[in-house]
Amino acid sequence: MTTTRVWIWILLACAALAPCTPGSLDAQVFRGRVLDQLDDHPIPTALVRLIGEDGQQRALAIADSAGVYTLRAPEPGIYRLEAARLGYENFSTPPLAAANPDGVYPIDLLLRAAPLEIAGIAVRARRLTEEQADRLLRREIGRSPASLRYRPLGFDDITSHVDRGHNLVDVVRWENYAGMVVRFDLSGWCFEFRGRCLEVFLNGMPLLRDFVESIPLDMVHTIAVVTPNDASLMYPAGALLLFTESLMR
Repeated sequence: MTTTRVWIWILLACAALAPCTPGSLDAQVFRGRVLDQLDDHPIPTALVRLIGEDGQQRALAIADSAGVYTLRAPEPGIYRLEAARLGYENFSTPPLAAANPDGVYPIDLLLRAAPLEIAGIAVRARRLTEEQADRLLRREIGRSPASLRYRPLGFDDITSHVDRGHNLVDVVRWENYAGMVVRFDLSGWCFEFRGRCLEVFLNGMPLLRDFVESIPLDMVHTIAVVTPNDASLMYPAGALLLFTESLMR
C-alpha cells in the first residue's frame, strides 16, 4: 500500500466540484478513514483537523475504532485535512475546495508509522516552559490560570497519568478536585460541579459526554477546569478544557 490511494480519493473529490450554490451551504462534509499506510489497518483515536485557508482550525474529530472520521465544514471554501497520532508521522492534504452541491467528500488518510526514536524526540520537542504554557492558556480561557479554583495540569502531570495507564476519567478522579463529582449516566460521563455537568472541550470544540472516555490521554498537553465561580467570559457556565500540543505550541 502506498499513498496513491489517498490522492485518488482527493482527485475524485476535486473532480466533482461545482460552483457554490445555496444548497451547498448545509452539507459540506469530509468523511473517510485514517489508515496505516503499510497494512491498511485502521488507526483509532487519530486526531483529524479541518484547517481553513487562513490556517485556522475549523473543525476537529477523533477517528473511531474503525478509523472513521467525519468533519463538517462551516461553509464552502478551501480547506486541508491534517491527521496525527502518536507513533505516526503527521499527515496533511493539499488544499481541497468544498463547493460540491452534494457536499460529501470521501477522503482516506494514510499515515506512515514513525520509528520509536523519532517519536521520542517529538515528545521532548513539544514541551513548553511554564511561562509559555501559562501565557497560551491565559489566551484560551481569558483569565490568569493562577486565579482558577483548580490548578491546571501540564505536560508532566499528564505524562505521569499516562504512565499509570489512566484515561481522562481516571485523571479527574485521581486529582481529587474538591467539590467535583464524577458519575456515569445515560448520556455518558458527567463531571459534576454543584449540580451541573461541566461541558468538555477539546481545543475549543465541544465533545459529547459519551465520547470523553475515549480521548487518548497521550495526545493531551494541558487540562484546565473552569468552574462557574471562576467567572470566565469565554466559559461562563464552567468547562473541562483539554488542549493538544498543536494548540499549545
